[in-house]
Amino acid sequence: MMAAVAAPVRPEALVPAGRRVWNVVRLHVANPWPSVILPWIVLVSIHALTWSIWAIISHYAGPGIEEDAFRYAGGVSWLVIYMMIIAIQAMNAGFRFALGFSSTRRDYYLGTVAFFAMMAVVYGVGLGLLALLERATDGWGMNGSFYAPAYLYDEPFAVVAFHYVALYLLFTTMGCLVGALFVRWRANGLYLYFGALALAVVALVWWLLDAGWGVTVDFFTANPLAVVMAWTLPVSVAFAAVGWLVLRRAPARG
Repeated sequence: MMAAVAAPVRPEALVPAGRRVWNVVRLHVANPWPSVILPWIVLVSIHALTWSIWAIISHYAGPGIEEDAFRYAGGVSWLVIYMMIIAIQAMNAGFRFALGFSSTRRDYYLGTVAFFAMMAVVYGVGLGLLALLERATDGWGMNGSFYAPAYLYDEPFAVVAFHYVALYLLFTTMGCLVGALFVRWRANGLYLYFGALALAVVALVWWLLDAGWGVTVDFFTANPLAVVMAWTLPVSVAFAAVGWLVLRRAPARG
């Protein structure tokens, strides 16, 4: 009689799934400098530079300057682009390293997306609080608006914070998708992505010029900002889902 041979137990099966995912989150904050510390330093530096420019313009323009002259600063927008790049780098740099420490592809992807979702809340709430401080100080003494510019100027804290959370999720899930494409197919994956993106942009412009301009304008003008931003959430979920479909077959070795 032949004895049954027990299948070897994989190391990752000995650790609960939730802990494995949390370990990936901890991996991303092992070096907090690029994703947690540096963005705030650069953001405050850009704010200080912007305020200096406001002060110079206000000094030489005198009392005739328009009341809303400093409400259209776009310096805060760099943050979401920067974090999209961080998401691309995180997916590429940490994937095979994590697999070497018995993480699965699913663990790594869920942990990475969870990390950026938590950071979305941190940055969204942080920018919302800075927008409140901005209003309490009369636009930093210049009637300016850096953290809640233009269309955010009159919105309450909850809407400002949600706006940044949704925007952050949109760009970081896009970054995770791009990073997953590079991990699986290297440069060819990026060629595929940017080629498809270019076609999508051309199709969108064609649709806008042909029949969609009025519909688009009506959508943005007829709906509150919170509703408009809520429509980005399904897109973020789609980016995250496609990113997982790409990464689940990525080779463990480059």
